[in-house]
Amino acid sequence: MNINGQTLGLRRMGPADAASQPGIGCRNGGACLCLALSLCLSAPALGQESETNTAPVTPAINILHCGPFDLFPQVAAGVTYDDNIFIRDTNPQSDLVWLLSPGFELAAGDYNEREISFASIKYAPAFVLFTDHSVNDAIDHDASLQAQWHPARVNLGLQQRIGIYSGSLVEAGNRVDRRLYDTELKAASEISPKTGLEFVGTQSINDYESFNSFNEWTAAGWLNYSLTEKTHAGAGVTAGFVDNLKGANQTYQQGLVRMTYQVAGKVDLRGSAGAEVRQFEDDPRDRLDGIFSLGLTYHPLERTEIKLDAFRRTQSSVALTDQDYTITSLSAGLRQGFLAKYAATLDGGYNHLDYLARTTSIDATRIDDYFFVRLGLQWQATDRALAGVYYQYRKNDSNDAFSFENNQLGVNASYRF
Repeated sequence: MNINGQTLGLRRMGPADAASQPGIGCRNGGACLCLALSLCLSAPALGQESETNTAPVTPAINILHCGPFDLFPQVAAGVTYDDNIFIRDTNPQSDLVWLLSPGFELAAGDYNEREISFASIKYAPAFVLFTDHSVNDAIDHDASLQAQWHPARVNLGLQQRIGIYSGSLVEAGNRVDRRLYDTELKAASEISPKTGLEFVGTQSINDYESFNSFNEWTAAGWLNYSLTEKTHAGAGVTAGFVDNLKGANQTYQQGLVRMTYQVAGKVDLRGSAGAEVRQFEDDPRDRLDGIFSLGLTYHPLERTEIKLDAFRRTQSSVALTDQDYTITSLSAGLRQGFLAKYAATLDGGYNHLDYLARTTSIDATRIDDYFFVRLGLQWQATDRALAGVYYQYRKNDSNDAFSFENNQLGVNASYRF
């Protein structure tokens, strides 16, 4: 998962953000469509975690419209001063890090509202250059595919994200090259106007160079019920299997209840809670734990946005063989627009990581407390152009050899054609 540009080792797939309106059409629609498809199919299916924090690319009116497909070229750039690029407790190394990230999205159907069928492909490489430590120069990648087929009472969905990253990994306390592949298949069916069934299968391939790689598969089933037009509830079970390439494997089962409450443009509240039981290949003892997730997005005023996120779950350790950690996380953010084209942002969070052994021969004692705070200022220069500056401070207190402090100061800009 990426927390303000820093990876802890947990990841989740996010939806694409695109908007389009009919624009300038190609004179040769077939040729334009073939070109757009060839760009997407020839792009490496990889993922990106930028070394610097680039400004988010803003949705813009589409100017490349090829039959049912819309093509959105975009570019982002940034430069960051980082006073601890290897996130070490002793002898920190500083550098000025440059980033250039061109990219595109190709989409068709209802990819904006996502209420009916749509498809979207995105790709963005990131060229990362270090002023003094050029041995760390890298090209990161980020590619994703999302598709939904929604006839009548059935909803079938596919998400695929593939990534190559080279940046710092907080859990490992160093820079780590890694290849990450996430797949999700979803099928939902409406039983009645208020009741529905949902089935979700996931695969996560996590390849870490010189660290602990693992693969994970899950299968989940949900029974959903609409309490009111704005409130929806569900109950479900999940079964998972984790194949640890360096150590004992594990299985787990979860029982969860969830609820969402939405008021268009005002409140988006979602949460889930339940219990998890884990079994370990080299430990006869089962482990029972509570898990939850909570998310809130609130707009008290037209240009004010407040976000709150919290969760607790267990993850395989990348840094320590035959160990997991339970992470409890809380983060909050505030975005306030002012004048006509400006916005100020404030984000912060805390993560508590408690390590546990997967075998009886290991005594897991590591505990981490990770903090971060980030201040930002953004300027919406045009409908297509966005620029910003930011400062971020983060600190990890660990009773093992993984403590560090880090300051980052950067500027960034993005443009969507």
